[in-house]
Amino acid sequence: MKLNRLVRYLTDALEFDVDFIVLKNTNSLKYVFSEIYYPPPEEIAVHRVLFDVRSNSIDIYVSPLEHYRIQEIYGDSDANVYSVLSSCIDIPQDIKCVEKSSLDSILMGKDSRYKRVAIDDTSICEETICIDISKIIRKIRRTKMVEELEIIKKAVEIAETALQNVVPCIIQGISELMLASLIENEARKLGAEGFAFSPIIAIGENAAKPHHIPSKRSFTGREPILVDFGVRISGYVCDITRVIMPKNINSEYSKILDIIEDAVEYAISLAREGTECSKIDEEVRNMFKKLDLHRYFLHGLGHGIGIDVHEEPRITRSSKDILIEGDVITIEPGIYVYGKYGFRLEDDILVSKNGCDVFSKTKRVLELW
Repeated sequence: MKLNRLVRYLTDALEFDVDFIVLKNTNSLKYVFSEIYYPPPEEIAVHRVLFDVRSNSIDIYVSPLEHYRIQEIYGDSDANVYSVLSSCIDIPQDIKCVEKSSLDSILMGKDSRYKRVAIDDTSICEETICIDISKIIRKIRRTKMVEELEIIKKAVEIAETALQNVVPCIIQGISELMLASLIENEARKLGAEGFAFSPIIAIGENAAKPHHIPSKRSFTGREPILVDFGVRISGYVCDITRVIMPKNINSEYSKILDIIEDAVEYAISLAREGTECSKIDEEVRNMFKKLDLHRYFLHGLGHGIGIDVHEEPRITRSSKDILIEGDVITIEPGIYVYGKYGFRLEDDILVSKNGCDVFSKTKRVLELW
């Protein structure tokens, strides 16, 4: 369980040990319990966690809808799982229950027995010395462990393989909706447990809308197809964008794609620990400006990925973030001319001290036929 990593990190980050850890912030809980987290409508099924560092005992307060699933995953690791209900009358005997109205008083009662409490929401602190660890958890969440990196790499591999396997199945007349279904089904076959978001499949001029929703628009065989897609594995996601290009079509498309691919490579060359995210975005915009294309770049250059598809850091013009070792980010420049075309290419990369490692390996532009 990631709580053990959290304790080790807190010991290093603080000048003294903590006796007790309380997690109740949604973002903290999503990180610690990433194995059971799926985005809306499910959200995170854990209300809060109380961790006695000295005895290594953990109390997990959960939704009754997920009680048995959480019990199966964590119940053998010195964890006590409690369902939180409005009333504990008439429930199965094998479910430990806590009434919602008493949850805060239970927490306050435990807090009072400890000298140093690490908590991600200090609004519930009174006489106890509380250390706000919300910023520390945010940093831990950004600096991915080896195990987390392997999961994200696997997600990328599944997404890329699914897309490559589906490309030969693309025929004239296939709709955006049908192609989205083919890609999702193939990803499931390869082991995807879910998806980072609903895939963006945009044929021709529809790709000029960066967040286009797949429609019944059919492929005639003479248009590029933009695919923005990500899968979820063990609570972690990837996010890649590729363009499928039929042979022997408009040469202007190839020129624009070459420019965007150069922008991806340039941005990747700038990504390393200590680099200001806003500077990377600015450099790519300046590159487009020299070609009078900057006004058609409608969004930020990238973002962090992990448990959610949009996390810190943000690679935008206004970002205050600075890259740190262990960040996994996207690089996704795009050019969008409404009514004509839209192109975006997106890689997932790991930031290190001296550069980065590109997780996405397939060609950014996939030829069709």
